[in-house]
Amino acid sequence: MYERTDKRRIYQLIEMYLSEKIDEAAFCRDFVPSYDTELDYDTLTEEEHTAFSGLGKVASRFSEFSEDIKKYPGTYFTKEELKNTIIETKEKLKKHFEELENNGNIDGV
Repeated sequence: MYERTDKRRIYQLIEMYLSEKIDEAAFCRDFVPSYDTELDYDTLTEEEHTAFSGLGKVASRFSEFSEDIKKYPGTYFTKEELKNTIIETKEKLKKHFEELENNGNIDGV
């Protein structure tokens, strides 16, 4: 995997999740610190920043526990909501994914 400061790590995580190599909890455990605290934002395009920021809001409030969802409606996101947001993020950044894949820059997937 790429370092957490490298935006390609975020792309890898999305690919790994969508190919079912990691689950929701693993995705969020890695995505949140990578995006929120360690990623070099200066390397992101505006399109990437907007897409990753939206994904970050969902990933940081994901809960795999139905009790959390029921007890605190509107606070946490479900597996389905996370998955849909990941898919939407990939669609928004389709040209970036294609460039990375064509250049062999998404390792470990």
